[in-house]
Amino acid sequence: MQLPNPYAWANYKLLMIIPVILIAASILFFIPHLQKGIDLKGGLLVTLQTDAPVDAAAVKAALAQYSRNVEVRQFQSPAGNGVEVELENDAGLDAAEEKIGLVAGLEREAQQARLEAQYAKERGDDATALEGKADSLEKRTVEEANAGLAAVSSAKRAVKADGATQLLQQEFESRKAGLRAGILAALKKTTKFNSHSFREVGSSLSRIFLAKTQEIVLYSFILSAIVVLLVFRSLAPSVAVVFGALGDVAITAGVMAAVGIPLSLPTIATLLMLIGFSLDTDIMLTMRVYRRREGSREQRAFDALKTGSLMNLTTIGAFGALLVIATWLQIPTYSQIGAVAVIGGFVDFIVTWGFNAGFVLWRLEKEENA
Repeated sequence: MQLPNPYAWANYKLLMIIPVILIAASILFFIPHLQKGIDLKGGLLVTLQTDAPVDAAAVKAALAQYSRNVEVRQFQSPAGNGVEVELENDAGLDAAEEKIGLVAGLEREAQQARLEAQYAKERGDDATALEGKADSLEKRTVEEANAGLAAVSSAKRAVKADGATQLLQQEFESRKAGLRAGILAALKKTTKFNSHSFREVGSSLSRIFLAKTQEIVLYSFILSAIVVLLVFRSLAPSVAVVFGALGDVAITAGVMAAVGIPLSLPTIATLLMLIGFSLDTDIMLTMRVYRRREGSREQRAFDALKTGSLMNLTTIGAFGALLVIATWLQIPTYSQIGAVAVIGGFVDFIVTWGFNAGFVLWRLEKEENA
């Protein structure tokens, strides 16, 4: 059966409207509500393997003393039932974690200043300033360590500058272990589970993850734009290619928000992969339409569409299999990766063969008629 060529239609430019509307809707209405995963917002995630569904309301009530916001997500598959319980980070642990790094740095500086003062004395130099610096650093070390200890323990401790970090780390680990034990005890009162696992990301680490991922996404777009501009040495096709990658990410993120897939390190990695996939299809389209001369420009675009469709279907099929298997085996991370890649495969088809193809044909038509 001979498929109709959509680019032979006199009003083929209307194909560009659908991707633009989807991008605008995603940015304005859906992406602002995109949830962050535990990697980017911090928190404690408890995963339970159960024999039957649990009472989500009872779980939330039992854990209310440990977190103001408790999220309970249940999933079922032929392999069994599972529950993910997400809690906010404990404020005391967050405060102590930040103090551990600060106290460790102060302790090192104080030791260095004390050693320098000792060497100065051995040389016969005046070490008064160095001793004063060491005293000041040791005093601050003790103060910060006491503040960290107060965040995780009500017991009084005799803190010394030498060993303050170790003492604070011990109390931090003790508070964390006690918190996890309490959470497990509360969960056992509301549900029966066969196994459990904890995953925790502190607030400071999550801020680092968020900042770094934002930088990576920004740099990926900038470098992609530079490479594409060097390849085509023309602004119009380069803008189309970069816009296609941006559209893929924006619409996919909008769909993620709509269906409840959180933004996490694995899903961000998948979005970055989609940028590369989008560049492949967009560059293939642009090269065929701009560089080749056999047939009409509409026919060249249609030939590229047939090749690109096979690329999209291959991606959707491969990651669709991952999605099905990961869902069946109850592996949420791989399930999310598969879901985002499948969504991105469909989105790339719409953006590339709707907006990009229409834009490239329109620009080439204007250049030929100029």
